[in-house]
Amino acid sequence: MVGSRLVRFAILLTLGTTFATCKQPTQWDDGGPGIIVPGKSVEGVKLGDLKETVVARLGPPTSVGWADGIYRGWRAYFYDDGPRGSQIMRLHFCFIDSGVTYGPLDLILIGPAYEGKTKEGIGIGSSISEVRHFYGSPLETFFSPENHLTVDFYCSSDHMFQIHYEDSIVTGFSIGYFLPIQEDPFSCSK
Repeated sequence: MVGSRLVRFAILLTLGTTFATCKQPTQWDDGGPGIIVPGKSVEGVKLGDLKETVVARLGPPTSVGWADGIYRGWRAYFYDDGPRGSQIMRLHFCFIDSGVTYGPLDLILIGPAYEGKTKEGIGIGSSISEVRHFYGSPLETFFSPENHLTVDFYCSSDHMFQIHYEDSIVTGFSIGYFLPIQEDPFSCSK
């Protein structure tokens, strides 16, 4: 009788721990220092965040400016490494331009100076075969033979996750858009 109670207690304890663990977000779910969450965030900064959130997490940007896309323009915060004039892109955050002020974070660009990785260990310097091993075949691939540039397009969390390669080695990532762009054939939120 005592043995069966112990077995029931052990089963209930295991189930309780399992359910409690499943409901708790992990560091990977929210991101954080050194973490890329495909389709969602980098360094804990998420699509939809305001510029104040970016500064609170990362400090003041290296520079501030504008970024242009085919379908939309943005106000941007640039976090680059290296001396001024020869800076290497690390993180760029593009906010919806509301005409007067910064809107929500719409697009995140991750460049060659960024050392973080996804939970699968994918980061700058990973090979195209490593990426496709973990993420499978992309929805679409763009290849430019003249500069050996390849871009794989994935959808994750209803947002675009682009992986940029040069000679089949990862050189950067893009995460977006927070607000869908209907005209963009690669937008995941149609």
